[in-house]
Amino acid sequence: MTSLLPTVVMPDDVRAIKTRLDGFARSFDRSVAVCTRVHPYVRTSWAEFYRGWRQFADADPSWLHAAAEYDTARQYEEHLVAWQTQLAPVCAIAGAPLTRPKVTGSPGSSLESTIKTVAIAGAVVAVALALREVTR
Repeated sequence: MTSLLPTVVMPDDVRAIKTRLDGFARSFDRSVAVCTRVHPYVRTSWAEFYRGWRQFADADPSWLHAAAEYDTARQYEEHLVAWQTQLAPVCAIAGAPLTRPKVTGSPGSSLESTIKTVAIAGAVVAVALALREVTR
């Protein structure tokens, strides 16, 4: 059953997934750097991917774009799992393998999402009422 309320993603949700993925990405990058069995083209492709990840991971999450940033982080997660699958047989990968947490695709619990939705809706109503008073 789908929820009638939209999923609300906060910057803290984006920070949490970035932090979780960044530990793996850094460790994986070190493993690729020392592995002599990685083909030069694959190494170059990984370096480009990792450069994009670094730019994304180092950027502060935005309030306005948190949901899109969360989706981007999930896409990076899928790519990191694919890299792991491709290179694990070739190189010893330092650290634990990346596994996705057992969630249904949305950050936080449903109660947290509901609370966030109500809080944001309350803020929107308060701003609308304030603007209404100002325009009178």
